Amino acid sequence: MPRNLSSVGLCLFLFFAAGPLSPTAARAGGACCTAAAPPPVAPILPSEFLGWTNAYRLQNDRAEALLVPALGRLVHFAPLQGRSLLRLDPALQGQIPHEGERFFNIGGDWLWPVSQARWASLSGDGKDWPPPAPLADLPWNCSAWTDADGAPCALLAREYGAPLHIQVSRLFRLEPGSAVLVVQQRIERTAPSEIPVVLWNISQIAQAEQIVLPVERRSKFRGGLKALMGRKPSRKQLTACKDAAVYRVSPGVETKLGSDSPRGWIAAVQGSNVIFEAVANAAEGDYPDGGCIVEVYSNQGLGYSEIETLSPEILLAPGTVLENTLRIELASTDAPLKDCPLAEAVRAIAGE
Repeated sequence: MPRNLSSVGLCLFLFFAAGPLSPTAARAGGACCTAAAPPPVAPILPSEFLGWTNAYRLQNDRAEALLVPALGRLVHFAPLQGRSLLRLDPALQGQIPHEGERFFNIGGDWLWPVSQARWASLSGDGKDWPPPAPLADLPWNCSAWTDADGAPCALLAREYGAPLHIQVSRLFRLEPGSAVLVVQQRIERTAPSEIPVVLWNISQIAQAEQIVLPVERRSKFRGGLKALMGRKPSRKQLTACKDAAVYRVSPGVETKLGSDSPRGWIAAVQGSNVIFEAVANAAEGDYPDGGCIVEVYSNQGLGYSEIETLSPEILLAPGTVLENTLRIELASTDAPLKDCPLAEAVRAIAGE
């Protein structure tokens, strides 16, 4: 269940009050939001990336991540001097959403704080796409710093006004000596609202070939997966591999599948390159889409797939928060693998 406002909440209050470029806010954000860690030792200043002049680069000897607060997104995560699997539309690089634009489909990784099932009630036309005006793309605040252990960190934060009345933050930490991003995600309710919230994270992957999801024998879904769009893929597209399933992205096919596995991981694969995500939720409650914890949306015609993680959907009272932790890891196999050997490799990444 959501817990009461803590020192982390105070940290974010100070962050919003101080503004996105305040060095004091950057250092306070690091000290508060990594409460168990040493205080930060140096700020990270914004730099240019693909035409954006206010990007934040987190880098170690294994990987680099780029965040663009004008988009509120992680736009690049790759091995050092390597290629990112995150889709980034080249026609939109360096651009930002136009005023009033509901969804800027440039790609990358982002978070929505309201489940899609509630979008129709928030839109003026009763439709659940594009996102309703309260969720329209707007700039986020950002501060970045290096912790005492050498880990580069960045805090993205945004306030959503009426009718949501929430503050949302994502604290990114690139773990030293690894290609692992740990993202602490948080929603705080700032005033009364009857709209439940969710931590719904989406990573848009360019030209994914295989998607691996966990499945459970005791799932409420037949075969461990729920078709959220159309029919469940055929056996030619979907392979069962013990307690995992592998979806093979197919030409001309649009698919959305969900898993209710409490193991909470999902991976996308392109050749021998893997991007793995796992979510840890402390809150208890009902998950969106009939109980889905991870989901995949794939549209080969558009050239991308989306791997998604979710928290329970919670009706927060003012001053309470919903939090989870997302782990994003880059990995590779010795060569492109067939479905079930790939599922075994992904389970190993998950520590199973």
